[in-house]
Amino acid sequence: MKLRIAVVQFEIKQFSPNKNLKKAENFIKKASKEKADIIVFPEDFLTGGITKKEIDTYADSNKKYRTLFQELARKYKIDLVAGSILEKEWKGFYNVCYYINSAGKIKGKYKKINLWWTEREHISPGNEICVFNTRYGKIGLIICWDLMFPEIFRRRIKKGARIIFCPSLWYKGINFKPYQKLNPNAEKEHVNTLCKTRAVENNIFLIYANAIGMLKNSKEKFDEAIGQSQITAPIKGVLKKAKDKTEMMFIQEINTDILKDAERAYGIRKDLKNRF
Repeated sequence: MKLRIAVVQFEIKQFSPNKNLKKAENFIKKASKEKADIIVFPEDFLTGGITKKEIDTYADSNKKYRTLFQELARKYKIDLVAGSILEKEWKGFYNVCYYINSAGKIKGKYKKINLWWTEREHISPGNEICVFNTRYGKIGLIICWDLMFPEIFRRRIKKGARIIFCPSLWYKGINFKPYQKLNPNAEKEHVNTLCKTRAVENNIFLIYANAIGMLKNSKEKFDEAIGQSQITAPIKGVLKKAKDKTEMMFIQEINTDILKDAERAYGIRKDLKNRF
């Protein structure tokens, strides 16, 4: 099966959801006009990172953003991975990603499981694996730091996921002393390595959408979102990647038949089914 995926590498205007929403709609409109089937945005792209003192101001407590994205999906007739939204529930605050189809129906909802250290101060982790059926096959959702954990991918492919979307807000780590000492570009190298590795070791298409620009992080220090938005696949590697430090959208056609070829070559899914 062939489908066209639009990946948005977004420069976030911090604490300005209305401005970010307006820009997001322009990207959605453009992707629809260019016949993309699915569009994906980065993590926290409505507000940027939020600290404990800001969470009550910006967390969505009545699902207004989810509803708005449902309306946009219907309006532009495109499936939408709505980055991630900070939502308030009676149990606490969660970092939530939605997959919404072109009819405005929610097909998948995922609460981030592997929270970054500073997120844990004010956000609760999810505990459910998210894999669901779409007209493009089975799709899974993860968010940002989940990329670091191979077991979360194994659980998704055992449920049949063929395409996994990863909205992200991944920083350079400007203030992290080990990086200053050893390798200032460590995070870029980590992300690029992980995207290619996760695709081949799990026989999936991995769709990674990150932000760019300087933002205040959870420790109230400025850091740089590193971009590196890309689509990776087994055997072929990186199919398409965004330009460095550039806000942009790219559209890439993928052919899921690649996964059949990769399974014939490696037998990864067969081995996982038989051994674990």
